[in-house]
Amino acid sequence: MIDPYDLTKPWDARRLQEWFLFGVCVAGKGASQTADKVEALIADMKAFACRVNGSPIMMKNLTPFGAVNYAIIFGKLGYFLRKHKLGRYTRINKAFRDMVKIDPATVALEELERIHGVGPKTARMLLLYTRPDEKMIPLDTHILKWLRTHGYDAPKSTPSSGRKYKELEQAFIAEGKKRGYSPKEFDTLVWQQYARRS
Repeated sequence: MIDPYDLTKPWDARRLQEWFLFGVCVAGKGASQTADKVEALIADMKAFACRVNGSPIMMKNLTPFGAVNYAIIFGKLGYFLRKHKLGRYTRINKAFRDMVKIDPATVALEELERIHGVGPKTARMLLLYTRPDEKMIPLDTHILKWLRTHGYDAPKSTPSSGRKYKELEQAFIAEGKKRGYSPKEFDTLVWQQYARRS
């Protein structure tokens, strides 16, 4: 299970896939509640795949992307998304269909951003927490608030302009470096500070 407040466990293939599915679903929602819903969604789709195949052993070996693929093949993805009340059904449905075609361990930032419903913020969040040396920041409301508090001209929501996004991203990375933090460490520190207050 993904614990959005503790992302220190090793990233094996299954955990990476669950993290990428979580990343698609969490946009604009509470992290803990969404993590629980995604875990239940994956378990439900795995159970469905086992029923269709008549193989209870299969459930242990089926990956999260494999479970999503079964739901797609049998025309049940939309049903499962609604059953687990994930919201934004059209966006998530399209994103899942593209997401299961990539390899989370090697996918490039640009390739991720081409997936329907995955913007710069989500793509960076997915990669920053799974690849220790990444120099990128997901500009969520917490980071933008921190930047405004520290004198930067940051909007209240993630900028759609690539230039503005890059400018604020580099400013936040530089602020973290001044304080002795890697981008991942500084993002985590600020996110936890603001997220726990909300």
